[in-house]
Amino acid sequence: MTQINNKGNKSKHRWALITGASSGIGLAYAWELAQSKQSLILVARNRGKLHEISEELSKRYGIAVKVIAADLSTSQGVEHVINETEGMSVELLINNAGKEESGEFLKLNTADMLSSIALNCSAPMLLSHHFARKMAENGGGRILFLSSIVAFQGVPLISNYAATKAYLLTFAEGLAAEVQDKGVDIAIAAPGFTDTNLASDMNFDNTPIKPMEAMFVACYTLEKLGKQRIIIPGFINKFLFYSGKYLQTRRINTTAFGKVFKQVLSNKLNKTQPKEKQA
Repeated sequence: MTQINNKGNKSKHRWALITGASSGIGLAYAWELAQSKQSLILVARNRGKLHEISEELSKRYGIAVKVIAADLSTSQGVEHVINETEGMSVELLINNAGKEESGEFLKLNTADMLSSIALNCSAPMLLSHHFARKMAENGGGRILFLSSIVAFQGVPLISNYAATKAYLLTFAEGLAAEVQDKGVDIAIAAPGFTDTNLASDMNFDNTPIKPMEAMFVACYTLEKLGKQRIIIPGFINKFLFYSGKYLQTRRINTTAFGKVFKQVLSNKLNKTQPKEKQA
């Protein structure tokens, strides 16, 4: 495994930093970028899992990998990432880490929802503020935000989660226009249901929608970087986006999405207390 010391010389590497890198789409990004010999900074809460991934990627692809264990739902976690990457040239930031709590809003824990807002909204904003400035100073870079197809309208049973993804979409669109002349390219990925731990207890038996593979989402969005600002993987997700934009009202879209989530969350809704899931 390639060891990275904060006091050592890091200038020879140009890094991609991935948050939520220990599982799901974040892990898929790590594997796909490693194949192209990209030096990686992997961020997640699970230090042991990060080290396992780091060792495997380093051994297989001969790349430099740095792991940072941090809880990005806290200001201390965000600051830890910033401190640990001091002096490192980050050319790609993937704001992937996210958390979802689903179920009837009135039964959800408000502390969980505030934590989701911190992880899904505040952390990407703070990391982008720091690294976009560095990228502008160094001649350019790229930032990818992981939003969602649910960002384009309100969605019952995941109202707080959908709102956090709407924040990412709107924030990233505005930021993209603001920093494009500074050489910083920003894109937003808006996938639908994906086979990750966020969807592990969802029931898709009676729906026409099936989860996409995390690796497909990662490969598709990376291929579209620099070509599209809003990247929507999957035919059904594209159909939902365009029909929602041109054929249906937001209210109809909200109702339709609500019916889908009532079905896919049927198992969870029968439980007394919903549990949060984090990527």
